[in-house]
Amino acid sequence: MLNLGNKSIAQALFVIGFTKDSTIRTKQFDIEKAFTSFVNSPSVNTNLPDDFNPQAPRVTLREGQVSVVFSQITAQLTIDIINNNGKSIEVIRDSIVKKINSFQGCVNKIIPSDQQQERGLVLTVLYPVDSTQFANEVVSGYIQSTFFQISPLGEPSSTQFTVGYKTQDNYFLTLSVAQYQAFAGDLKDLKPNQWLDIQSLPVSESGIELKIDVNSRPLADHQPADVTNVILKKAFDFAIDETDKFMRVQK
Repeated sequence: MLNLGNKSIAQALFVIGFTKDSTIRTKQFDIEKAFTSFVNSPSVNTNLPDDFNPQAPRVTLREGQVSVVFSQITAQLTIDIINNNGKSIEVIRDSIVKKINSFQGCVNKIIPSDQQQERGLVLTVLYPVDSTQFANEVVSGYIQSTFFQISPLGEPSSTQFTVGYKTQDNYFLTLSVAQYQAFAGDLKDLKPNQWLDIQSLPVSESGIELKIDVNSRPLADHQPADVTNVILKKAFDFAIDETDKFMRVQK
């Protein structure tokens, strides 16, 4: 039986959609000023033509593990979590919620509330395994045997799947499960421009990745005032209270 380790949140990605603003790149310094207390670093303008893909980044900011990207139709916050000191998932949740609410407040200074549309939050939850004890094929086999009612066509080698739901109050909830591996090694002897096969490095961590995606897209132009808090509650309630049950974790 695969022994799944304690879950952790590795990343939070929050997106606010808004009515297309073809001139968003000209608001670079307004964005930088609005986000001064949140991301204290200079902004970068990608200088893409206004008639280019509206989803492409126009203005970006980054400080540490936090990045902000504005396109012509979205404002996106990405928080990468490096939990080296063993913080509980509840402490990490509180930190993410605080950052997302601050991000929402900063976006409000740039995009009027009546022009803001759907919101979405994707949480990446990791279940590590002992890679010295369980091979990649074992992890794949666990996912297939747990979630699929099909006869294997051979030895499991890789597995991923996505399933989506529409809740009774008109939100989308999408769950994606996949294997993951992280590699690490000594690169001090690596020469400039030398090609490196990452998978030739030792496996530093492996396991199962679960992405929890909650968004308000079905609500279209009728987004409630508390939509951000509703999404935060739905995503974290599932991440903290339901994921172990979903992943069939043995206590």
